[in-house]
Amino acid sequence: MCDPEQEDLYAVLGASPSDSPQQLRHRYQQLALKYHPDRLGDEHWSESGVKKFLEVDAAWKILGDQTTRRQYDMQRRGAWW
Repeated sequence: MCDPEQEDLYAVLGASPSDSPQQLRHRYQQLALKYHPDRLGDEHWSESGVKKFLEVDAAWKILGDQTTRRQYDMQRRGAWW
């Protein structure tokens, strides 16, 4: 699990902790399409675009699963033990 002080996974997706799983999935899909290296094309392909795509994907891997999302939320609130 990542350190919640390092990065806010909800912010990476442009989402809120109160968003439903469907809302999170929608935000992920929008950002994945926007930053996917195959969609950027050769002339727009950049390191920052790939980095953003990887951040979005990593956030989704945690927030897209009910169990890991619950663990992440507990960690953010300082209830992780």
